[in-house]
Formats: sequence, C-alpha cells, structure tokens
Amino acid sequence: MLLLASLLLALGGAQGFAREPVSYARRSVEGVSLHVVSVDLNDPRVVVSPGIALGGIGRSESLSRFVQRLSPAAAINGTFFDKRSLRPVADIVSEGKLLHFGGMGTAIAFGPEGAVDVMRLPKSRHVDWSEHRSALASGPLLVWEGFAKPRPGGEGFGDPSVFARAAPRSAIGVTEDNQLLLAATTRGSSLSRLARAMRSMGAMYAINLDGGSSVGLSYRGRLMISPRRNLTNVLCVHVKPEGTREKPLPPPRGLDWRSGHPPRPVLSFSAGGIRVSAKLPRSWTGRQSVLIEADGQVPADYRVRVRLDTQTVGETSAFPSAIEVDFDGLSSPKHVLWVGLIDGDGKTLGSAERIFRVRELTW
Repeated sequence: MLLLASLLLALGGAQGFAREPVSYARRSVEGVSLHVVSVDLNDPRVVVSPGIALGGIGRSESLSRFVQRLSPAAAINGTFFDKRSLRPVADIVSEGKLLHFGGMGTAIAFGPEGAVDVMRLPKSRHVDWSEHRSALASGPLLVWEGFAKPRPGGEGFGDPSVFARAAPRSAIGVTEDNQLLLAATTRGSSLSRLARAMRSMGAMYAINLDGGSSVGLSYRGRLMISPRRNLTNVLCVHVKPEGTREKPLPPPRGLDWRSGHPPRPVLSFSAGGIRVSAKLPRSWTGRQSVLIEADGQVPADYRVRVRLDTQTVGETSAFPSAIEVDFDGLSSPKHVLWVGLIDGDGKTLGSAERIFRVRELTW
C-alpha cells in the first residue's frame, strides 16, 4: 500500500493532478451530433493558445500539418478568414502579442496564469492585450452568463453563410468550473441550436468559430474531423510536463465594453521601420496616463509627442514611457488626442489620433 501511494504521488506530483486533463467523446446534445474535446483548465499543465499557418498571416496549411508542427494535445479550427486574401477577420493574440488585428466579434482570452476572460469587443477598435497571454476572437456569441442566445447574430458578421439554417459548425465554450469545451459537428446545425447544445453541456460562455469546410478537430494527433480546406489559424491545447500555477483558477469572467468594462484602447502606427503604440486611458476624465511603446531601432534623436487638440502635453524618447494628460477643464464637448513620431529635424514621420467626447467611455 505504501508503494502504491508513492507511485501515485510520483505520477500526480506535488500539484495534485493525476488524471489526464484532456478527453474526447461523441455526444448528441439538443439534437446536435457533436465531437467534443473537454479540457480541465484547472490543471496547471494546460496551456491554450492560437496557432497560425507556417509563413504567418496570409498563409494556410492543412490541419494535419498544424498538428504535426505544433504537437497539441487537441486542436480545433479557429476564427473565420477571407478565402482570397487568407487574412483572419478577428484578433489573434499569442504570447502577449497581437499577431493579427480584426476588430470584431467576441474573444476568449487567457491570462498569464490561465484565467479565462470572455470579452465582447468594440468593432473596428484596437484594444490592449498585454493583460492576456493568448486570445482568439470569433463569433457570433452563443452563450453569455449561462443564457443561450436565441438568435445569435451581429458583432460585425455579415456573411449570409454564417447564419444559414443548418451548416457544419464549431464552437468553443467554458463552464463555471473552468472546463473548456471544443465542439464540432459535420451534420449541420443552426446557430441557435448550437447555442442550446453548448449551454446544455454546461457552458457559461460560448463562441461560434469558423464553419462549413473549415470545421476540423484533432485529439492526441488524430484527426477526428478533417477540414475540407486548408486553414489559416487554429486553437491549440497543450499539456506541459509540469505547471507553475500556485493559486486556484478563478471562475471565467464575461467582460462587455457596453456594460462599463471597456478593454484598454490602443492607437498604433508604423513609420520608418518603427511601430509606435499608445495605450490610452479607459476614461477621458481627471489625470490619466498614455503609455508609449516602440518596436524597432529608434534613433536617439527621435521622440514621440502627444497632443491634446493643438496643445503638446508631453513627449518622450525613452520606451516604454508614460505621458500624463489632464482631461479636466476641457471647454468643448469634442476633442482630439494625437500621437506622432518626430525625427531629429522636427518632422512628423507618422501619427494616429482618437476623437473623443468629454466623460464618455473610451469606446
């Protein structure tokens, strides 16, 4: 008995996980025949992250090649993409960096310790992803705070094929106790029926992924569903040899910018081989900081300048850096915040601006 206990401790480790965190099953739920991969996010060994095709944005490859190259425990097709340009329609974030901006839909995002945020995003706006390790946006939203949407739609999705009565579909969801659900059907389902199925499986939040010929699912290196086209992006589940999380994972959060929780907005532009990003405040009141970052080789005599309307409020040649802006005392209702890259001769090489109204939320 002592020997058996020692073996179990060796297998489970000090962190207390002994069972396999990723499993696969065929299920019929709400009349939908589903392939379902379940992932226990409470296991600190689990890491979820998008993958993009070899060669980067604008390229594609088969799901089998994705699986061979990335070696995930499980993978599902990701967000929609333009079939001609092969560019995804929504945000993709990996290792804390924005790999692609789409500016639409709802994102499932994972913090540095694995905590899950499901975020309804403002359309056509850059947001700050630095608080998350990885994220994938898609849509339409299927389940929000435990309620299945009866008629999922909107969020910038206008392709009629997305809203077809019955089509092969895939979805991602998360339960209140942090069980991630990767679900796919090839037999056809409406969005509303898929939403009910995800809710019946316990999802507190669920998002529709790309469908039709893109539907694909792998488990332990085997293609349970093989897509009928190459893919530009996937969502992968990896199980590391050991985990480092010290605290229990909190329940997933639903963050909606329309309900007073706007993601931090970002102004960004490129000039002279330098990419400048300015993380803006979440509200236009009081004294707020604009956080300036620059990627690339910045000459010593270059600087980033911040203007409020026509008045310069600060500039910096050190990156990252914070420039404080006082939004109190503004007389007119509408104003412009401007950020520009200035060379040694005082010439503006590139800039971006945000028009805002006093005391409105940033979005």
